[in-house]
Amino acid sequence: MSKFESIFHRLILAFPDESRRSIKAAAIILNIGRLMPPSYVYPLPPLSTSEERLEFIRFILKKEVGFDYTCNEILGAHNVLMGDHEVQVELNFDLVADKLYNYLNEYKYLQPNSEFAKNFTPLLLFPHRTVCTRCNCHLKILFQSRAQVIYCTKIQPCLLYKADCYQCRKSYRVSSVYLMDEKQTVITIESQKSDYIHFSGSLIFAKEILVMFSSELICNYATFEGFASSVIKTISRINPDHEGRIEVETLERNLEAVWLYYELANFVLMTSKSTEISFPYAMSEGRTKVKGEPSSRAIFVERNINWIYHVFTVFWSNHEKIFGSCKCGNCSRVMVIDGHQKPRRLVCNYDNVSSIINVEELGPINKGCPYPPRRRKSAIAESNDGEWYYCDHHRTKHGEETSIETKMSDIELTNYLKYLKELDRDEAQCNVGRNDMEERFETKKRSMGFISSFLNCGIIIGFSDAVNHEGPRKVTDHLLTMLKLGAKLPSLVVYDAACQLHKFWAFRFGTQFMKKTKYSQQLMDMKLVTDRFHNTVHTSKLCKTQFNPDSEENKSLFIGVNTSIAEQTFSYLTNFKTTLRSFSYPTSALFTILLFHLKNCDKLKQDPSQQGLVIGSHLEDDIKDRTSYESYCIFETLLIEEKTEQQKFVSDDENDE
Repeated sequence: MSKFESIFHRLILAFPDESRRSIKAAAIILNIGRLMPPSYVYPLPPLSTSEERLEFIRFILKKEVGFDYTCNEILGAHNVLMGDHEVQVELNFDLVADKLYNYLNEYKYLQPNSEFAKNFTPLLLFPHRTVCTRCNCHLKILFQSRAQVIYCTKIQPCLLYKADCYQCRKSYRVSSVYLMDEKQTVITIESQKSDYIHFSGSLIFAKEILVMFSSELICNYATFEGFASSVIKTISRINPDHEGRIEVETLERNLEAVWLYYELANFVLMTSKSTEISFPYAMSEGRTKVKGEPSSRAIFVERNINWIYHVFTVFWSNHEKIFGSCKCGNCSRVMVIDGHQKPRRLVCNYDNVSSIINVEELGPINKGCPYPPRRRKSAIAESNDGEWYYCDHHRTKHGEETSIETKMSDIELTNYLKYLKELDRDEAQCNVGRNDMEERFETKKRSMGFISSFLNCGIIIGFSDAVNHEGPRKVTDHLLTMLKLGAKLPSLVVYDAACQLHKFWAFRFGTQFMKKTKYSQQLMDMKLVTDRFHNTVHTSKLCKTQFNPDSEENKSLFIGVNTSIAEQTFSYLTNFKTTLRSFSYPTSALFTILLFHLKNCDKLKQDPSQQGLVIGSHLEDDIKDRTSYESYCIFETLLIEEKTEQQKFVSDDENDE
C-alpha cells in the first residue's frame, strides 16, 4: 500500500461520513492532540476538564473547517489517526501560538464557566528553531513536559515543546540544543536570545528574573538565598491564592545552577570568538559530588576554568581597543595589584599541592589545596580524627612529609631572609616587610582570599586564589600566569609592598628560583611603586624616592593616576564575602570571574548580553579556543587524577563552619 493509500484508508476509518471527511480536520485533531496532550491538561483530573478540552478542539474545527463534529467523533478520529505513525508524520497543520491564544480567549468569552478555559495555561513555549542547523530538515514540534515559569512577581504554568532531529541526534529546546548521544546542552547565539531560559528540570526562568539577579548582585550584593526568598515573598503577597508553591531552597538551588550557565554563556559569546558553548545536561548536579561520585558540573568547570580565565584576562586587559578609552584620561596606563582576604573559604590542610604553570621560571610553587575539608557527618565522630581537616583528595595523605620541592623552597627562603638581614645600606632597609613563610594550621584552615590586578581606570583584569597566603612569590606567579595566558599588562605597576617585590625579583632573577625567560624579563622591565596610601608608612630612603609615585623621578608617570583603586574596589567587594565563601573550588573561581566580568561591564556601562565583540577585531587571534587551555589547570591535582577519570570533589555547599 502506498503512502497516499495508507493516509486515505485512515481518513475513511476516522471519518466514515464522506461529506464530513477532511484532511485539514485530521491534521488539526492530530496537532492539537500533540500540543495539548490530555494527560497534561491543567488541572488534573477532573474528568470534566478532559471533556471540555474536546469541546475546545470542536470549537477550533468549526472555525477552521466549518464542520460541527461531536466530541465522540473527534475522540474516535484521534484514536484511529494515532494508530499509524506514517499518518502522524505526513499530516501537519501549522497552528501558530498566536492563533491558538486567540481561539482560547474567544472560547473563554463564549464559555465563561469552563474550568478548562479558566485554568489551561495559554503559555506554550516552543523551541527556538524548528529547522536543523546540520541537515536543514524541517522538524515537527513535539510536546516535552509541563513546567512552571518563574517571573519576578508570579509563577505561571506552561507547556514545553521540542523539535527532535533523530538523524543528527539533536533536540532543539526553548533556549538550548540537547545533544542526545553526548548528554550535553549547547547554547548558541540564537538560542541565548530566547525570553525564557530552560536547560533541564521543571522550572523555567523568565530572562527578566536572571537579569534582575545580576543587577541585584552587583548593585545590592544579593545572595542566591536572599534573592530567592525575596521573590517567593513577593509572589506570595501579590498572588496569595496561587497553588503552585515553590520552596525557597528549591528556587535558590535552581537559580544558582541556571544563572551560572546563563551568565557564562553571555560571557563566552561576548568576549570570545566562540558562537556556542556546551555544558552538562544534568542541572540537578549543582553540587560537586552527587551520591559519592564527582558531578558533571564540577568536572566541566575545572577542565575549562583556565580557558575561561584566559578569555577574561585577555579581553579586559585590552578593553580600550574594544570600547575605546575610559573617561579617566589615563586608561590602561597603570596596573594596581593587591590581596583581598575577606572572602576566606575553608580549605584543605594539605600543603603539598603545587602550581606547574610557571615551573620554567619559578619551579613548582607550593599553593596548597583549594578544596574544602570533608564535612563531619556525625556529631559523635572522633574529634582527633585528622582526616576531617583534609579534602577527599588528600584525607589519606595528611601524615606525609613536606615534598622535596617545598623543602627546597624553604631553604631558598631562609637564604633570602638572611640576605635581607645582611644588607647594611640604610636606603635598602624598609620598616614594612613580608616573607614567604607558609602559615601552618593545627585545625581546619581558611584560604587567604585572592590576589587581584586592576587597571587604574578601575577595570579588573585578573585574580588568583591565595590558598595559603599572599607574598612576593605568589604575586610573581600571579603576574606570570596572566602574561602566559595572553594578557596585556602595563609596564607601570602599583603594589602596596613594591619595595619587597623589587627585592624579591632582584635577588632571584637569573637564578634557578627565577630563571630568565621572555616573561620574567617583562616583569623585570616593569616600574614598581607603592600606592600613595601605603607609602606614608614606608620610611626608607628608596621607598620615598624609587618606589614613591610622587617622587621627582616618578611623578610625571603617575600624575592623575588613582593608585588606591584596589583598596576602593576591595571596599566594594567586601560586600560579597558571604556569597564568595558559599562556593567551593572550582565553582568559586567561575563565580568570581563572572562577578568581575559583570562589574567591569557595569563600570563601562556595557550590556553583558552583547555578542561577538571580538569577531573581526585584533583580539580574534589573541583569544584562543577551548581546546588550547582546557587540558592544563591551575592546580596539579586534576592533572594527575584526570588520567584515571577518578576525580573526587567536595560539595559546593558543604562548607563546615
